[in-house]
Order: sequence, then structure tokens, then C-alpha cells
Amino acid sequence: MVVVMRPESVEVKVTIATAVAEAVDTLQLGAGKRWHVLFCEDVTTGVTPSTPLLELGVILRARRKSAAKGDSTVKLRPCRWSQLDPDFEENAETDDGDLKIEADWAGPRRGLGASLTVDWDDDRLRRVRDGDLPAAALFSKRQASFLARCAPGRVNLDTVTALRAFEAMRFDAFTVQVEGVPLEIRAERWTLSADDDFLELSIASAVDAAAEAQAALETFVTGRSLVIDQAQENKTRRVLDTLVAELPTT
Repeated sequence: MVVVMRPESVEVKVTIATAVAEAVDTLQLGAGKRWHVLFCEDVTTGVTPSTPLLELGVILRARRKSAAKGDSTVKLRPCRWSQLDPDFEENAETDDGDLKIEADWAGPRRGLGASLTVDWDDDRLRRVRDGDLPAAALFSKRQASFLARCAPGRVNLDTVTALRAFEAMRFDAFTVQVEGVPLEIRAERWTLSADDDFLELSIASAVDAAAEAQAALETFVTGRSLVIDQAQENKTRRVLDTLVAELPTT
């Protein structure tokens, strides 16, 4: 018997990286909710700036949604199902985290991602940003276990560095029909500077319908004279490269 593992869903994304403010107006996204996003990386003073965790396929992210609410995510991308421990190989929502395994599509790039997200009801991101807490305080014991048992290499959370937090805007999802294909589109804008400004549009789709949904999403965007970013680097890589390059090397 041949067993083929299959994700339950596909996240399809497009990124707009030019004339972002105009794109927000064109799509009539409104004011949105203001968040702060913070990534962690393995940064060592005195060596060439790099993103070794990202190269390993490990992404560490936290979000401050309000003064007393936020979450953190440990994501493995690209991921292989064979690297996942049996306790972390199926989607699950529990009191100590939301585990999601899904395909990740952006243009021709199609990969698998596995993430564990934990909510918290405090202001720990600000405290980490201000130096009152170590970066490891953003992550739970279960997330540390997920890393230890599923990551392709060892990661000691006690040694990671919190990078500069930046502003994000999460907009209300909206529904459109494109050539008979219904799409519920989520929109999020990341702004690091005037030169690093990204608007990401994404949808969730069943696997069997993902190709049709991706074509419909791209048609929706280009039909409004918006330009889809064709850069080979994904948004997370470009942001992390920028944030790490800002750090002093000596």
C-alpha cells in the first residue's frame, strides 16, 4: 500500500511591492488594524550578517496585536512530512497551540510549511523589544519541543536575537468572484521603510481547487492594474535580510 501524505489546505499568496499605498486605495482596504511584527534570528557579532535559521528552514515570529494580546509562531518552511515527529504530523488546535500543516504557493514556488502558533494575553513583545525579557520568552515549551523534535537542525532559543520590530497592518478579509471562482482574500501590509513596503494578498484553498484559485487571485490583482512582485526571494527572506543587515557587526 502506497501512503501519500496530503495537506488539508493550500495558502496561495501574491505580493505587491511597488506603489503599495495606491494598491491599498485601489482595493479599498480601509484603515485596518495596526500590529507590530518581530522576527528572531541567530545573529553573531563579528561575523558576516546572515540568516542561518532561515537557511535551515526555521522562522521565528511574534506579533503584538494590542497592549495585552499577541502571538508567536514557529514555522518550518520548506518542510518535509518525514521530518515531523508523530506528535506533530497532523493539524490540531489545542489549549497550548494551533498546529497547521499546509502547502504554500507563491507564483511557481510550491512548498510545504508546518507551523505552531501560541496566543498570549500580555505585552511580552514590547518587553522583549525594550530588553526587559530575552527573545526566548516569546515562545512556549511546546514550541521549543516542536523545534527540538521536528526542525532539521538544532535550535537553542536561549541564544536567538530579537530583530527590530516593524509595523504591520492587517485588513478585514473581503470576498470577490472571479470568473465564477469565489475568493475570500486576506490582506496584510508590512512596512519597514519607504523602500521596504509590501502588501500581501492571500487565500486559503482546498488542494484540488488550488490551481484554479491561484489563477483567479492573480487575475483579480492584474485586472486592477496592480503589479505582482516577481522577485525570487519571498517576503520573509527579504525582510529578514534587511533587518539583519541593520545590526552592528562589531
